[in-house]
Amino acid sequence: MEFVRKAGNLYCEGVNGWLGLSSYQLPSPRVKTETHLPGGGIMEIEVPIGAIEPLALSFNMKSADPRFLGQFGLELQHARLYTIYELIQDELTGTKRERIVTMRGVFSEATPEEMQGRGMKGYGYQIKSITEFEDVIEGYGIIARFNFRTNTWQGYGVDVGTDDNRILRISG
Repeated sequence: MEFVRKAGNLYCEGVNGWLGLSSYQLPSPRVKTETHLPGGGIMEIEVPIGAIEPLALSFNMKSADPRFLGQFGLELQHARLYTIYELIQDELTGTKRERIVTMRGVFSEATPEEMQGRGMKGYGYQIKSITEFEDVIEGYGIIARFNFRTNTWQGYGVDVGTDDNRILRISG
Protein backbone atom coordinates (compact mmCIF):
# COMPACT_ATOMS: atom_id res chain seq x y z
CA MET A 1 0.00 0.00 0.00
CA GLU A 2 2.57 2.52 -1.06
CA PHE A 3 1.62 6.03 -2.01
CA VAL A 4 -1.85 6.37 -0.52
CA ARG A 5 -3.18 9.89 -1.06
CA LYS A 6 -3.93 11.20 2.44
CA ALA A 7 -4.59 14.94 2.09
CA GLY A 8 -4.42 17.83 -0.34
CA ASN A 9 -4.45 21.58 -0.69
CA LEU A 10 -5.02 23.97 -3.61
CA TYR A 11 -3.24 27.21 -4.41
CA CYS A 12 -3.83 29.58 -7.28
CA GLU A 13 -1.08 32.15 -7.72
CA GLY A 14 -0.66 32.75 -4.02
CA VAL A 15 -4.30 32.30 -3.00
CA ASN A 16 -4.53 29.43 -0.50
CA GLY A 17 -7.76 27.47 -0.86
CA TRP A 18 -7.24 25.23 2.17
CA LEU A 19 -9.96 26.63 4.42
CA GLY A 20 -12.68 26.42 1.77
CA LEU A 21 -11.57 23.37 -0.23
CA SER A 22 -13.89 20.38 0.14
CA SER A 23 -12.75 18.15 -2.75
CA TYR A 24 -10.87 18.07 -6.05
CA GLN A 25 -10.41 15.77 -9.02
CA LEU A 26 -6.99 15.85 -10.67
CA PRO A 27 -6.82 15.89 -14.47
CA SER A 28 -6.87 12.42 -16.00
CA PRO A 29 -4.52 12.24 -18.98
CA ARG A 30 -6.16 10.10 -21.67
CA VAL A 31 -4.73 8.93 -24.96
CA LYS A 32 -6.68 10.27 -27.92
CA THR A 33 -7.79 7.48 -30.26
CA GLU A 34 -9.71 6.94 -33.45
CA THR A 35 -11.89 3.91 -34.01
CA HIS A 36 -10.96 1.85 -37.07
CA LEU A 37 -12.87 -0.97 -38.73
CA PRO A 38 -10.81 -2.44 -41.56
CA GLY A 39 -12.64 -3.04 -44.87
CA GLY A 40 -14.41 -6.37 -44.53
CA GLY A 41 -13.36 -6.62 -40.89
CA ILE A 42 -15.49 -7.95 -38.07
CA MET A 43 -13.77 -6.16 -35.19
CA GLU A 44 -13.08 -2.49 -34.49
CA ILE A 45 -9.93 -1.27 -32.78
CA GLU A 46 -9.13 2.01 -31.07
CA VAL A 47 -5.91 3.26 -32.63
CA PRO A 48 -3.86 5.75 -30.57
CA ILE A 49 -3.07 8.81 -32.69
CA GLY A 50 -0.18 10.15 -30.63
CA ALA A 51 -2.12 12.86 -28.83
CA ILE A 52 -3.62 13.59 -25.42
CA GLU A 53 -7.25 14.58 -24.88
CA PRO A 54 -7.84 17.99 -23.24
CA LEU A 55 -7.14 18.09 -19.50
CA ALA A 56 -9.47 19.55 -16.86
CA LEU A 57 -9.21 20.18 -13.10
CA SER A 58 -12.38 20.08 -11.02
CA PHE A 59 -12.66 21.25 -7.42
CA ASN A 60 -15.35 22.17 -4.91
CA MET A 61 -15.17 24.98 -2.39
CA LYS A 62 -17.43 25.37 0.64
CA SER A 63 -17.22 29.10 0.25
CA ALA A 64 -17.97 31.94 -2.12
CA ASP A 65 -14.42 33.30 -1.96
CA PRO A 66 -14.15 36.33 -4.29
CA ARG A 67 -10.44 35.57 -4.76
CA PHE A 68 -11.47 32.38 -6.61
CA LEU A 69 -14.74 33.62 -8.17
CA GLY A 70 -12.89 36.62 -9.63
CA GLN A 71 -10.51 34.44 -11.66
CA PHE A 72 -13.00 33.67 -14.44
CA GLY A 73 -11.37 33.90 -17.86
CA LEU A 74 -12.51 34.09 -21.46
CA GLU A 75 -9.20 33.67 -23.28
CA LEU A 76 -5.90 31.81 -22.89
CA GLN A 77 -4.31 35.07 -21.77
CA HIS A 78 -6.43 34.70 -18.58
CA ALA A 79 -4.83 31.34 -17.72
CA ARG A 80 -3.55 31.02 -14.17
CA LEU A 81 -1.20 28.65 -12.40
CA TYR A 82 -3.03 26.15 -10.17
CA THR A 83 -1.01 24.01 -7.75
CA ILE A 84 -2.18 20.97 -5.80
CA TYR A 85 -0.02 19.88 -2.87
CA GLU A 86 -0.68 16.34 -1.70
CA LEU A 87 0.51 14.28 1.24
CA ILE A 88 1.07 10.72 0.12
CA GLN A 89 2.13 7.99 2.51
CA ASP A 90 3.42 4.44 2.47
CA GLU A 91 1.00 2.80 4.87
CA LEU A 92 3.41 -0.05 5.67
CA THR A 93 6.48 2.03 6.55
CA GLY A 94 4.80 5.33 7.47
CA THR A 95 7.04 7.23 5.02
CA LYS A 96 5.42 10.49 3.97
CA ARG A 97 6.16 12.18 0.65
CA GLU A 98 5.14 15.38 -1.03
CA ARG A 99 3.38 15.35 -4.39
CA ILE A 100 3.05 18.58 -6.34
CA VAL A 101 0.77 18.82 -9.36
CA THR A 102 0.87 22.13 -11.23
CA MET A 103 -1.13 23.23 -14.23
CA ARG A 104 -1.81 26.43 -16.11
CA GLY A 105 -5.41 26.77 -17.28
CA VAL A 106 -8.46 28.97 -17.60
CA PHE A 107 -11.14 29.09 -14.89
CA SER A 108 -14.08 28.35 -17.16
CA GLU A 109 -16.99 27.40 -14.91
CA ALA A 110 -18.35 27.97 -11.40
CA THR A 111 -21.49 26.07 -10.51
CA PRO A 112 -23.14 27.22 -7.28
CA GLU A 113 -24.64 24.57 -5.05
CA GLU A 114 -28.39 24.82 -4.65
CA MET A 115 -29.32 27.03 -1.72
CA GLN A 116 -31.74 25.34 0.67
CA GLY A 117 -32.15 26.93 4.04
CA ARG A 118 -29.20 27.04 6.35
CA GLY A 119 -26.02 25.20 5.57
CA MET A 120 -22.63 25.64 4.02
CA LYS A 121 -23.03 26.19 0.30
CA GLY A 122 -20.21 26.73 -2.12
CA TYR A 123 -19.24 26.29 -5.74
CA GLY A 124 -17.98 23.60 -8.07
CA TYR A 125 -15.16 24.89 -10.29
CA GLN A 126 -13.82 23.73 -13.66
CA ILE A 127 -10.37 24.66 -14.91
CA LYS A 128 -10.02 23.90 -18.62
CA SER A 129 -7.79 24.89 -21.55
CA ILE A 130 -4.84 23.50 -19.60
CA THR A 131 -1.66 24.27 -21.56
CA GLU A 132 0.92 23.13 -18.99
CA PHE A 133 0.79 20.18 -16.59
CA GLU A 134 3.43 18.70 -14.28
CA ASP A 135 3.18 15.91 -11.67
CA VAL A 136 6.16 15.48 -9.32
CA ILE A 137 6.57 13.04 -6.43
CA GLU A 138 9.30 13.64 -3.87
CA GLY A 139 12.11 11.14 -4.33
CA TYR A 140 10.89 10.09 -7.78
CA GLY A 141 11.00 13.33 -9.76
CA ILE A 142 8.74 14.12 -12.67
CA ILE A 143 6.00 11.55 -13.13
CA ALA A 144 4.41 13.38 -16.07
CA ARG A 145 4.89 16.71 -17.85
CA PHE A 146 2.85 18.03 -20.78
CA ASN A 147 3.30 21.39 -22.49
CA PHE A 148 1.05 22.58 -25.31
CA ARG A 149 3.27 25.49 -26.36
CA THR A 150 6.49 23.48 -26.65
CA ASN A 151 4.78 20.30 -27.92
CA THR A 152 6.46 18.15 -25.25
CA TRP A 153 5.40 15.19 -23.16
CA GLN A 154 7.68 13.59 -20.59
CA GLY A 155 7.03 10.96 -18.00
CA TYR A 156 5.45 7.58 -17.61
CA GLY A 157 8.82 6.22 -18.81
CA VAL A 158 8.79 8.03 -22.15
CA ASP A 159 9.97 11.31 -23.70
CA VAL A 160 7.67 12.05 -26.63
CA GLY A 161 8.04 14.96 -28.99
CA THR A 162 11.83 15.37 -29.11
CA ASP A 163 12.24 13.87 -32.58
CA ASP A 164 8.95 15.34 -33.84
CA ASN A 165 9.94 18.81 -32.61
CA ARG A 166 13.39 18.51 -34.26
CA ILE A 167 11.81 17.55 -37.59
CA LEU A 168 9.14 20.26 -37.36
CA ARG A 169 11.66 22.89 -36.14
CA ILE A 170 9.69 23.48 -32.93
CA SER A 171 11.82 24.81 -30.09
CA GLY A 172 10.75 25.50 -26.57
